[in-house]
Amino acid sequence: MSNALSMDLRVRFKRLMGDGMRAAGAGKVLLLSPATAARWGKKVRNGEPLEPLPSGARKGSGKLEPFVGFFVELIEQDPDITLVELQAALLTTHEVACSTSGIDALLRRRGYTYKKRADRPGTRKACSAQGAT
Repeated sequence: MSNALSMDLRVRFKRLMGDGMRAAGAGKVLLLSPATAARWGKKVRNGEPLEPLPSGARKGSGKLEPFVGFFVELIEQDPDITLVELQAALLTTHEVACSTSGIDALLRRRGYTYKKRADRPGTRKACSAQGAT
């Protein structure tokens, strides 16, 4: 995501519009995109401030946050449970549909990761160079 345009540029845009210039003309003078000029022009006409909106991560916990305990309980019962199985369990038990990537992000934020290891069942052994013909 790109950085917000400077407040100085926004003030100059507002000043040009205050001097009678249209938004498109002010945008051309300041080398703004037509979409930005139109958006800022609408704000100036409506008397809204031109300060940039807050950026960064969204605030809030997300729709899966209430189910952290449910996921932790399932993981403790079966440490080799897959994300697809967690997704199915959530849908069956709580009737909540979500993506596996959402579950993965939630669990990673909580410190849960899964590394494939050769000693776990279902993991293929690496082929050695001597065994290949």
